[in-house]
Amino acid sequence: MNATRTDLPTATRWATAVGCGLAAAAAVGGLAAWARDDASDGITFTVFALLTLPFVTALAALLLDRTPRPERDEDSIESQWATRASSGAFYDTIVAMGLATVGSSVLDTDSVPVWVFIVLGLLDMCTRLVLLGRREG
Repeated sequence: MNATRTDLPTATRWATAVGCGLAAAAAVGGLAAWARDDASDGITFTVFALLTLPFVTALAALLLDRTPRPERDEDSIESQWATRASSGAFYDTIVAMGLATVGSSVLDTDSVPVWVFIVLGLLDMCTRLVLLGRREG
């Protein structure tokens, strides 16, 4: 397979990712300072912003990376569908867990039980597998 790189230059991708990270960190820090009352607003803002920055920056850098991935020709179409469905569901589940953790931390609420994410992941994979089968089958 002849793969060509069509993604952004590395410096542009990282500059965009850092910008997204700074904006999200400021938003999360501000929301936490507004919602929480267990410490001063400055400390709350700083802690939540500093802890948010590297994760949002890394996520933005991953989302902006458009490096092509080679296909494995020996796989059947069904195994490729299962791989695509499970990797997409895993990604969705990790994002949902991260958002739930951030939300419960910022808003100072109870955490979401793990079984909710297990069910979410299984339903997500099943839905993706059915949609892939209908669209490409």
